[in-house]
This record gives sequence, C-alpha cells and structure tokens, in this order.
Amino acid sequence: MATVRILQLTDLHVFQEPEVRLKGIPTRELLEDVVRHIGEAGETFDYVVVTGDHTHDELPESYQAVRRILGPWLDRLWQVPGNHDDRSVLRSVFGDRVSGVGRDRIAFSFKAGQWLCMGVDTQVPGAVPGTIEADQIEWIRQQIQWANPDRVALFMHHPPVDVGSLWMDAIGLSGKELLQDLFNTESRIQLVCCGHVHHEFSSQVGNAKIFSTPATGIQFSPAGSQPAFVAEPPGYRVIELTDEGFSTTVCRLPVARFSPVP
Repeated sequence: MATVRILQLTDLHVFQEPEVRLKGIPTRELLEDVVRHIGEAGETFDYVVVTGDHTHDELPESYQAVRRILGPWLDRLWQVPGNHDDRSVLRSVFGDRVSGVGRDRIAFSFKAGQWLCMGVDTQVPGAVPGTIEADQIEWIRQQIQWANPDRVALFMHHPPVDVGSLWMDAIGLSGKELLQDLFNTESRIQLVCCGHVHHEFSSQVGNAKIFSTPATGIQFSPAGSQPAFVAEPPGYRVIELTDEGFSTTVCRLPVARFSPVP
C-alpha cells in the first residue's frame, strides 16, 4: 500500500473572540497561519488528528471557529480532547466526526494500511493533569485483537511518560505506568503522538516511540520549576506510515511573529 500521511495538530487554544491573546499570543490567528502555510506548501494528508485543547475558553463559538478553520480536512478529521476541552460542546459542534454522547470519553480507531490508529482520551474534566485507567487499556487491547494489525499508533493529549520538566510533569498523566506496561508487552504499539507540553520531545518505552508536538499557538519552555513561555514559531507534526514502519518530523512556520508576555 502507498504511504499514509497524517497531520497532527495540537493545543490550538482558540478563543471565542478572534483578537483575544493567550500570554500575548493570538492563538486563532496563528492556527489560521498554520493551515495557510500547509496549504501553500501543497501538503496533502490522508488523515488529520487533533490531540486536544481545541479551545481555551471551551465555548461553542470557539469550537465553531476551529471547525471553520479546519474545514478543508473535515472529511478526514479525528479528535481527542485535552484538559481545555469540554467533551459535550466538542461533540455538539463536531457531531459528525465524534462518536458517543454527552461527557462520555472521546476515542477513535481506524485502519491505515497495515497500521491501526487509535485515539485515547486522557482528560479529567475540570483538571489540568490527565489520567489513564484500566478499562481504557482493555479497550486498546480489544481494538488490537479485533483489527489484528501489524503495527499500532496511539494519539493522546497527555504524554505517557515524564518529559523531564518539573512544572510540566507535575501536570502530567496519572496511571501512565499502565500504558508503559502495555508498551512493554504489546510490541505492535510502535508510535505514540501527544500534545499538552507545547514543545517537541521524544522518548521510548518498549517498541513504542513517543513524541510530543509543538502547539499551533503558544510555545512552552520545559526549563525551570514554574510555567515558562518562549518566542518560537508554531508547529505541527507530519507522520508517514508504511508497511515497513513510520517516519515523522516536526514542521514550524518560518518565523515567530509574536513574543509571549508574562
């Protein structure tokens, strides 16, 4: 089969009002910049995955703005929530793309050649840290059993490992050892793509290579013990899946047009 190309976008943090800024960063404007940049580069994708924090204020109008901006990819869009998402509002706006009802977890599963791609919901409503629970591990195992793929990719908001940042790891994933145990026993899980930390990071557990991806808006610094922000361009991740494995790279816009403020 031909190469399957996936675009990962994460941590959009869009507000209801277009001009509102997050720490000095106009998140909606930069999301539009990212989408425009991809279009002008002639990039095409079979699937587009958003790994959470579609909005910052969790309002219907904000999700509607995200839907409009991502309009070119609605027919291939897959989503999981982040800590700045409201599951029920996300469903109300993206009901044709998101299964389930109300505040139930949002997950997905689709075949891409010899790969099985799954979205895992790590959100804890009302909290910044995330969690993974035993029933979610069992769901992943069942999906793999039913699909019997050669390889598996997971998409989630909170990374399943510490990223080496005091302040980010303090708001990380509870229950991550359950996922790590799964990675060590299920060798077909080979790729894990995350958001939440607003910068590029990589690690490995078992056969699973784990990546975090820069935000489409504000960028975080992992340094220090308190939240810190940096003047770096917004970015996204391109993933290419083949029968033999995968390749992935982070792409950023050419320049950082805005600097964060405290």
